[in-house]
Amino acid sequence: MSDQSGALQALRTLQLSEARWQAILDTARDAVICIDPHGIVTLFNRAAETIFGYDAADVVGRNVKMLMPVPYTDEHDEYIRSYRETGRAKAIGRIREVHARRKNGEVFPIELSVSEARVGAEVIYSAIIRDMTERQAIQAELASARQIAQQRERLADIGAITARIVHDLGNPLAGISMQARLLLRRANREPAPPFAALREPAERIAEEVRRLDHLIREFLDFTRQQRLELRNIALAPFLRDLTDMWRPVAAEREIELGLEVDDAPMVDADEEKLRRVLDNLVKNAIEAIDRGPGRVALRIERNPTHVRIVVRDNGPGVPPTLQMFRMFETTKRNGSGLGLSIAKQIMVAHGGDIGFEPVIPHGASFYVDLPAPTATGM
Repeated sequence: MSDQSGALQALRTLQLSEARWQAILDTARDAVICIDPHGIVTLFNRAAETIFGYDAADVVGRNVKMLMPVPYTDEHDEYIRSYRETGRAKAIGRIREVHARRKNGEVFPIELSVSEARVGAEVIYSAIIRDMTERQAIQAELASARQIAQQRERLADIGAITARIVHDLGNPLAGISMQARLLLRRANREPAPPFAALREPAERIAEEVRRLDHLIREFLDFTRQQRLELRNIALAPFLRDLTDMWRPVAAEREIELGLEVDDAPMVDADEEKLRRVLDNLVKNAIEAIDRGPGRVALRIERNPTHVRIVVRDNGPGVPPTLQMFRMFETTKRNGSGLGLSIAKQIMVAHGGDIGFEPVIPHGASFYVDLPAPTATGM
């Protein structure tokens, strides 16, 4: 009886030990796969099932090549044969980053560690596999974030230098402008040659100086932080006043300027800067049509989160390749390409946005979004 009890105890100990190892394998976060010397899978734990998408019953007893993409699947049998014959290992005892293949065919990155063990005369190769998909995605995001941060730092340096240069151009331009005005006065006082011949080039110089001065002012405005003086604005009278100011300009080009406003809400905004944004949009719409007949219309749209002011025209539209809110992007021959970039800054500072939608068959619809008024402000 004592021999029998000892045998039972040994069996229980063996079963308990096997249960412990099975529990460890089942709860491991990494895939554990064992193969025999011929590449046949003998063990496939639960993490391996999760990572590869196979049930263990689908894999155990089959060649491990089924878990590999090309070219590994073509090379693996030759690698095992070569290792058995020469003892020279390429993967055993090392940690490598390679690729594996899921049941659905997806090829994904893994970290692979292979070891060899002998149990009596039997040789077992075991692999611990970690899915690197998420880690590599995080690393790629971090690398991208670092690159963007470096680019922004360089752009900030370039912006600071450029702003200083642009600022310092103001005095020389003022001097050139003054000299051009003096030449014009002299030419106007003495219309006979040789001073008469100076009038046209002096006017061109003065015009170019004005254009450069406008560009400098816009650029400096772009580089400054947008500081707002918010107050409650009634949109209906605000937009009526704006259209009244632009209607003669539009009429001169035979363009109809319309306003669709009924019960417009109150909004919190910097009136001067909001006016600047909308002036820019209306001016662009009129200039896009150039000569009538044509129509530019302003209207208000509301939803629970924002109030939208739309400026729509039936002009030729915007080229699809044009990035309108990027610095120096413009279709105008003498445009600075800064107006819409500044408008974007102003609207973002308001907690809103500015955008564009094409109009079919032709035309453009620009919109300005402002945060919707709160219940107490309505």
